[in-house]
Amino acid sequence: MIVRRLRAALAASALALVLGGCVAAAIPLAAGGVVLRNEALGDDEPASDTAEDERGETDPADATEGEPFTPTLAAPGPYQAFLTYSSEQAALDPVAEPRRSAILATPGSLQPETVECSVRPSAVLVDLDPASGARDFAELPPDPALARGLQALRLEGVFVFWISDASAAEAGTLRKRLTETGLDPTTDDGILLMRRAEDRKQLRRKELSQTHCLIAILGDERSDFDELYDYLKDPAAASPLEALIGNGWFLVPTLLDTPTLLSTKEG
Repeated sequence: MIVRRLRAALAASALALVLGGCVAAAIPLAAGGVVLRNEALGDDEPASDTAEDERGETDPADATEGEPFTPTLAAPGPYQAFLTYSSEQAALDPVAEPRRSAILATPGSLQPETVECSVRPSAVLVDLDPASGARDFAELPPDPALARGLQALRLEGVFVFWISDASAAEAGTLRKRLTETGLDPTTDDGILLMRRAEDRKQLRRKELSQTHCLIAILGDERSDFDELYDYLKDPAAASPLEALIGNGWFLVPTLLDTPTLLSTKEG
């Protein structure tokens, strides 16, 4: 764990040299100013290293069970492959063992070649939009397994981002609910929402990959990884891209999937 965090720190230092400024300044500017971090709660102060260490040990209390929160990558169920892969990629030395992003280098070629990461800090992206189209951030259910897994990744130096094609006007509701459920207990994660009519998630993903090594994307349909799937006349043409499923692209039912919401309310 210590070695991984040192590697992440070295990568962040190297990124500062590449960007000509500090990484701390680059983070809230990721995706062309579309990353919304602490605005919803009025907290502009970054968490200190001490606070990060403390929250990794005891905070937050489990939102549903009332038990002490313990970050772990041994998450049962659908997230295990995503969390394990992300941890392994984050542990790689960015110089000796080059990492690759989950972003396609040339989407139109339909080949599973992805963008090189250089020394950018590692990040994962969670897509919140359900394929059903039904979305209400106020109804975002808690998921202790995912919460623990993401916290473990944060402690390894991995940045967590959440994306939706919802308007940036909904940032406050989403931020509040992510905090309440323990999915982002310290409001440190990046939120990528749409601020203009012409915004697209494809652009947000690409811009994020320019400041971070986007090692893994979690979504519930293939278009959450690249919008090319929305335009294919013959889905079989993209069969070579199936090599990325489980290798940077991870298909898991979204937290806001309608059946999940119904079962939560009924329970």
